[in-house]
Amino acid sequence: MSDFQSPLTATAVRRICLDNGLDISDSQWQLLEKWAALLLELNQKVNLISRKETEFLWEKQILPCLALLIFRKFSTDTEVCDFGTGGGLPGIILAIVRPDLRLTLLDSRHKKIEVVQQMIDSLKLSNSQTVLGRGEELGKQSLWHQRFPFLTARSVAPMIDLVRWTAYLRKEESVLHIFKGGEIKEEVFAVSKEIPGVIRAEGQVRMSHLHPRRDNQDCYPMEHGVNP
Repeated sequence: MSDFQSPLTATAVRRICLDNGLDISDSQWQLLEKWAALLLELNQKVNLISRKETEFLWEKQILPCLALLIFRKFSTDTEVCDFGTGGGLPGIILAIVRPDLRLTLLDSRHKKIEVVQQMIDSLKLSNSQTVLGRGEELGKQSLWHQRFPFLTARSVAPMIDLVRWTAYLRKEESVLHIFKGGEIKEEVFAVSKEIPGVIRAEGQVRMSHLHPRRDNQDCYPMEHGVNP
């Protein structure tokens, strides 16, 4: 990004979403803005996002999460697990914009789960729950075993680890949405080599330009069809 370019504003992000077919209601957008302010406030106490990038919250954090709702059409009442939710990205964003989905926000770090639950309570998100634990262990319990048809994972680990850690949580026919930046070809190759067939032909990396005023910038998610 050029030093002469200012960060995208909330208004600009909403326009980008609308231009790409994602129409967010006024009430949902107000709730999203409330959450963004709450995130920045709580980030002063618990490290939820990089404090170096808080200025670019809407551009680098929120917009890529909203992009998932452009690329993926979720059916009503679908269960989605936000694996390694951290500060609630993308789980809380999905819960706000798609109140008809059922979100489980999972993280192994107690402080972050406490903060995310505080956000859920403050925003009165009745379609969301938090779970404290490690996905690879929870997935062996009957309550969570092969429960989720869709999972999201945002910049938490190499792809190969994410596929392994979510294996017991995912249904046999499931999709793991991985949010990644930078060069990922080697990671994709590593997954394909170690677990043949885990990335389907139709699940190849998709990158769509959602920044009309940025050069050489891609917004994710990159979608991978996965089978345990």
